[in-house]
Amino acid sequence: MKRKLYFISLSLLIFFLFVACSEKIGTIPENYSYNYDNYLEYDYMKKAGDTEGSFSFKYPKGWVVEKLPAWEATSEKEASPDWGVELYKEGDKENKITIVGIVGGVPVDKSRENEWGKQGFQKSQLVVGNVKRGEVYSGIVENKVKIVVLYYDKDNPPRFESGWRLEAHAQVDKQFYNKNKNKIWHILASVKKIE
Repeated sequence: MKRKLYFISLSLLIFFLFVACSEKIGTIPENYSYNYDNYLEYDYMKKAGDTEGSFSFKYPKGWVVEKLPAWEATSEKEASPDWGVELYKEGDKENKITIVGIVGGVPVDKSRENEWGKQGFQKSQLVVGNVKRGEVYSGIVENKVKIVVLYYDKDNPPRFESGWRLEAHAQVDKQFYNKNKNKIWHILASVKKIE
């Protein structure tokens, strides 16, 4: 009997620790109205081998955009498998959004989706103007809001894309998220491939 109570207590403790470490956040509702009047536009132009990897997004004034290191193929090494940018509010590089193109043709790994589920992330759709633009995985882990957006290629879910896929990853403090929630979702909703 003591052993059974021990395992029940241990199971409850693990459950409560999991709940305490991973909370859910609300995403922007489907009918959310985006207004980009005070936003700048950024075009990232990239050619990786035979893959054109260009994308664009909008971001608010007072935010900084930095290119991530990427390289072309040489006889000694392959081209970088991903490329993109980091965005952050001026003076606050700890709270950032990363937008990346990733060479693929390889399906989005189901184990990643399962891992996000284990962390308590909720899955939803990014809907802009009644158009499904991507899959969103979001949650709060160790007081950090984490959001992953897998953008659809035309009308196809990301796991069926070929060539390259487009993703965004936001990792910000909970307090920063609460103050900048609308700006973060405006940025994420504006990301698109340049065809």
